Amino acid sequence: MNNEGYSQTAEKEPDFENIMQLALHASYAVHEALGEKGEETVTKNQFGETALRIDMEAEEVVLKALRDARVPIHIIAEEHGTVDITPHPTYLGVLDGLDGTNRYQAGRGRERYGTMFGVFSSLNPTYSDYLSSGIMEHSTGKLFIANKGAGSFVVEKGAKLPIHASGREHLDTETRIYLNQYWGVCRNIADKLGSLPFSDPRAYAAYFSDLASGAVDLVVSSTGKNNLELAIGYGLITEAGGVVVDMQGESLGNKKYLAFGQKEELPIIASSSEQLARELIKYVGARG
Repeated sequence: MNNEGYSQTAEKEPDFENIMQLALHASYAVHEALGEKGEETVTKNQFGETALRIDMEAEEVVLKALRDARVPIHIIAEEHGTVDITPHPTYLGVLDGLDGTNRYQAGRGRERYGTMFGVFSSLNPTYSDYLSSGIMEHSTGKLFIANKGAGSFVVEKGAKLPIHASGREHLDTETRIYLNQYWGVCRNIADKLGSLPFSDPRAYAAYFSDLASGAVDLVVSSTGKNNLELAIGYGLITEAGGVVVDMQGESLGNKKYLAFGQKEELPIIASSSEQLARELIKYVGARG
């Protein structure tokens, strides 16, 4: 039988909320245990970028948690590439052992960076087929987590509290905007923002956890490099009440993860509300 597009129904679905928490808390433990040794250069990843010891070991403990739970999942990881946890996977997972490696190098334990992991219900999912999404922010010890239909939460010091996008609907100089300046398409948008202020914490872990928790209203980013972080952020933002759309205002929900924007830079807007996203798109469009 062809597994593509098939969601596991014959067997009980794994407890992804528990597995997600165990895996991401394990990545935090690795971060704390490694200390400065985590900054050692180990290899080059699939994108030709330097991989540090923390990049590799944070992914390894997530993969171990999945193996221990015998989750039938195919993983696409930034450092380890593709990994089948069991011989016949039915779920898809996306994993970035350390998003924001440059922030980690700039200020380990102080800057914003984290381990990001997401699970989807089939091997060829749309973005809306997410089951669980998580971001472990290592400098604060906060775990941001979402499960489909259950909302988004932050877990800190044993307490699990709901989080929500700000709900802001109108664009003005008080709107809090993050813009990812790594991508050329985003820098082009920055040139059109005029008097609208923006900042860039330079890590998806910060972009998406802050949007989901209401600390920022808009995130301007792009597709690229397997869209790992975007796929993970989609579930967290959606469950928090936000939206993720392209520059035509279309939700990413119906777009196939493995096909959309995998080989090109396409600007993406993550927003606290659909209305705010539309206003930003109109504002940018009016400036050519």
